[in-house]
This record gives sequence, C-alpha cells and structure tokens, in this order.
Amino acid sequence: MRFLLALLFIILPILSHANCSASADSCEFYRCMEREQSCGKHGYWREFGYPYCQKFLTTQDRFSLTSQRWLTDVRECLQQRVGESVEHTSCSSTYRIAMDSHISCYVDTGFCELSFPEQLKIFWNLKGALRRPITWKEAHLLNKACATKENPQPLRDLFVGQ
Repeated sequence: MRFLLALLFIILPILSHANCSASADSCEFYRCMEREQSCGKHGYWREFGYPYCQKFLTTQDRFSLTSQRWLTDVRECLQQRVGESVEHTSCSSTYRIAMDSHISCYVDTGFCELSFPEQLKIFWNLKGALRRPITWKEAHLLNKACATKENPQPLRDLFVGQ
C-alpha cells in the first residue's frame, strides 16, 4: 500500500503538467501552469507569461503577415520549451528558466529575419517588462544572437555601444 501511495505522489505531478498543453492559438497554458505551480502574482505565469501572451494574441492583427506568422510560431515554441524545462523547479527558477527560453524561441522561429520596424513593434509591446533587469539581459542576448546570424537584422541602435 505504501508503495502505491509513493508511486502516486511521484506520478501525479508529471501527469498534471501533461494536462497543460502548448497552443499556437491560446494562452491557457500559462493559467494551467499557474494552477499546477502556484507562484502568485509575481511569478512567471501570472506576471509575464500569460499577460504578454494575451497582449500579443489580442493585437496580432496589427502586425504584418510575416510577424503574425512569427507571433503564432513563437507563442507555441515558448509554451513548449518552458513546459519541458520547469518540472520540479522553484518559482524563482521557473522565472529564470522561462526567460532564458525566450531567446532560443525568438531566434529559432525567425525574429532576426523580421524587419527592424516589426522588431521594434514587438519590443514596444513588451515595454512593461522593461522594469525587470532580466528583460534587459534577455534583449541584449537576443541582439547578440541576431547579430551572429548569416543575414542579421540586429536591433541596431537599441543597444548603443553593445
């Protein structure tokens, strides 16, 4: 009996995360993850993941068709990568891991190939996140990643002296 209870306590957290499905067309993943790993209003799920996902989802039609495709692709990528990376982590680790996944998702889904005005429009939508130092760090690393690509569209004057 104890063995079955121990097995249940090991399997339930794994199965509960499996219920949070990544989606290119929804932000429900972040609400689901908050229910599974309650980090509160300052945790990644509620402070960053869900609000910015929703913001881009509801304003997507204001972007070019190329950027709309990118927003759809990056939305799913971010949800998949963070979902794969945060099992059995603390809330502060989840925030850091999730933010670190942004760069690879942005680059892998074609952010660097977007026009400079579209890149700026994306950053403009993220302006509320700029109060956190980690966002500046991630933006700097994204700029470096774009600058090293074969046909870069680096974020030119955004990071003067970098």
